[in-house]
Amino acid sequence: MRATWPAVALAAGGAAAQGITHTVYTTTTVSVAACPAPSTFATAVSSSHTPTTSSSTESSASTTKSATSMASSSSAAASASSTGSLTNAQQVGKSTWGTLSQPTFPKWLGAPNGIEYQTAPWGSNTVKNSDATVLGDVPVTNVTRHYDFTISRSQISVDGVLRDTILVNDQFPGPAIEANWGDWIEVVVHNNITAPEEGTALHWHGMLQRGTPWADGTPGDAQCPLAPGKSYTYRYQAELYGTSWYHAHYSAQYTGGVAGPMQIYGPSSQDYDVDLGAVMLTDWNHVPYFSIVTDVVGTDFSKIPPRSDNLLINGRNSFNCSQPSYDNSTEWLGSNLKSSINWTCVEDAPLSKFQFQTGKTHRLRLINHGADGVQKFSIDGHSFTVISIDYVPVVPYTTNTITLAVGQRTDVLVTANNNSAKSYYMRTTTTGGDACGQSSAKEALAVVYYSSADTTTFPAYTSPATPAKDCASDPLPSLVPSYPLKPSSNPYQQDLTLSLGRNSTGNFEWQINSQTYRANFNEPLLYDAAAGNTSNTFETQDKENPLFNIFDFGSNSSVLLNITNNTPVGHPFHLHGHNFYVLASGHGVWDGSLLGSANPTRRDTQWIDVGGYVVLQFEADNPGVWPFHCHVAWHLSGGLAINVATRTDEIVPIPKGTREQTCIDWDAYTKRDEVDQIDSGS
Repeated sequence: MRATWPAVALAAGGAAAQGITHTVYTTTTVSVAACPAPSTFATAVSSSHTPTTSSSTESSASTTKSATSMASSSSAAASASSTGSLTNAQQVGKSTWGTLSQPTFPKWLGAPNGIEYQTAPWGSNTVKNSDATVLGDVPVTNVTRHYDFTISRSQISVDGVLRDTILVNDQFPGPAIEANWGDWIEVVVHNNITAPEEGTALHWHGMLQRGTPWADGTPGDAQCPLAPGKSYTYRYQAELYGTSWYHAHYSAQYTGGVAGPMQIYGPSSQDYDVDLGAVMLTDWNHVPYFSIVTDVVGTDFSKIPPRSDNLLINGRNSFNCSQPSYDNSTEWLGSNLKSSINWTCVEDAPLSKFQFQTGKTHRLRLINHGADGVQKFSIDGHSFTVISIDYVPVVPYTTNTITLAVGQRTDVLVTANNNSAKSYYMRTTTTGGDACGQSSAKEALAVVYYSSADTTTFPAYTSPATPAKDCASDPLPSLVPSYPLKPSSNPYQQDLTLSLGRNSTGNFEWQINSQTYRANFNEPLLYDAAAGNTSNTFETQDKENPLFNIFDFGSNSSVLLNITNNTPVGHPFHLHGHNFYVLASGHGVWDGSLLGSANPTRRDTQWIDVGGYVVLQFEADNPGVWPFHCHVAWHLSGGLAINVATRTDEIVPIPKGTREQTCIDWDAYTKRDEVDQIDSGS
């Protein structure tokens, strides 16, 4: 059912953190020529524990062993060293992610006053006897965890290539948000982005926001953007437990650096000894995100799809500055780069490091926080026991490779049962070509050191196991939730078809049911819905007007989405405010059959393959207006999103003054400075 909502005309248009000063050591100025994009696109388009914030003091001395043996095998390893010639501050700001000084994490947090809990704060709840998504089994802890984030612009060299970034508390990745299951989380966000100024907003990926829909962090839906120089406080409950991430939801801003992990401590389906925390995987571009967005919503097919220039593990990797001519090469060059771009490149950027305790079992919290690429993650000589996907504990199973689409998370256990004096490569790669967001880099490397290993050296390089040449997720039968839930019967069915086309001016736009999405930053939909302003005709004949792509499911208690992908690339789709059941997936057209409907896979982000379909069902038990969108940043910029409106007459009362906290400042800002909203805004 298409909603009848007002089409509002699109408006035209804290604590200060210091930028990071760079001293460059060994530099190379690289001139880059653009590489041609594949022609398939053109033919396919239709018309108590606290986060660590201090800088690492790890030595920047040169490695004692050469890594040149790796250069011919891996782009990440070329000319790399175990410590590198960049300081930690030059590479990742104040972050300690990927250093041996990064502390391990607890099984649960103590009280804010420093008192340790002797038993788990979630009591007798286990992964097998409780569920928060549907049953509402959430512990009452009466605890609030407080965080203070300043978002500011800086320059860092995560892989040796100096570029502008936007950071949280001068860290990349950003600091971890930690809480126990049932705690409340309060984050004060200061927008200190300057030169140039930008709006911002933070989304807490996978959090249900049940009872706090205004804290979801999506401009045009839950709030206006946070204006430059202003602050805003988010407050919400940690209703789910496991691993996720927070990120900017303003245009593609998060791909410029505004992202960090969330670790919510709760029951585990299998015990472990050491929690090493987040392992954040991402693709990386050597130009600012706005330049790429300009291309992907433009008119020139030679500039899409934009291949990333590198891959990172916990914000680090190396880049080979001395490669021969980049002309007409896709080996090292992201297709978004223009021939006139020059950069400063520093050899021997350090790789991330991890310490394994010999004989112990370690928890790794894997997160794909990238722009586009499907990541294939492995550790040489080790296998994984999977215990959770997204925020859903699963029956443990063993595998050698973890596949993560953008936005997905997988918690794994790894036992250090090899030689205590050895080290091993951790690696992530992208495969499958442009359909899977494949990077120009072959892989990213990090180093895992056992207890007695020499941490100044590299492990012996071996060729990695060849990953599958596609980007499909693990088979659905492997992903069995620990707590069995059966979806409601007789759901309302909505068919959705994904397509890629052009608008009347020839610009690219991604479409769902032939309609693209564009946010109105100045008029958040949640407030219209809560006020009952849903009577005017939403859909307009002029497709250039702001369109919110709303599907109003009214009072339906359960909704089934049958999604068909008619585009030349795959898409990871994420639903805000809910987990969903994954009932079927495949290629072609759905034939109506369901897979594992007694206890189907549940998660909040699902991959839809090229030429494929996926069938999802969610319980419409969280009143609000919730984005459902592709999490490839460039596709979302192009409008590949809808808004799911459910039970809008039951939206909880919004605290007085909540809208005004962001919208008054944003309205004033846009009247003073025209905002160049060239994309969907999300």
